[in-house]
Amino acid sequence: MATTDMALQRSTLPLVLGIAFGLGTLGAIFPASAADAISFDAGKPWSQAIGNVSKTSDFHEYTVNAGAGKTLQINLISRNPNLFFRVLPADSSKPLVDTASTGETTWSTKPTADASYTVRVYEDPATVAGNDVTKYALQVGVF
Repeated sequence: MATTDMALQRSTLPLVLGIAFGLGTLGAIFPASAADAISFDAGKPWSQAIGNVSKTSDFHEYTVNAGAGKTLQINLISRNPNLFFRVLPADSSKPLVDTASTGETTWSTKPTADASYTVRVYEDPATVAGNDVTKYALQVGVF
């Protein structure tokens, strides 16, 4: 019985290694996308990011920092009424706002402590026709 078990282990080893290496290769083919940091020119309270989403890339994330007592304002400009954004604090997965439920294109907050936020601009893939690409401008102000 021990000989059969050894033969089975030897024959499955290449399969297991193949799967492990294959999954590692998928990570290289489909890398996790990192959020783009919003930066501000010296003395300028506003920054703008131009982007797009599509059926195959239905969201884009940005990070922004806001100091205590400063106002963080986000404006999303697009011709597509099915484009939304949500804002998440760095320490939570619960959005502070999701404009898919509010219909707003502008949102602001005034944090009481220094805070980092993730802004996700997204479109429901079910609303994207074929190869359509939705362009947008995300304006972010900290003042």
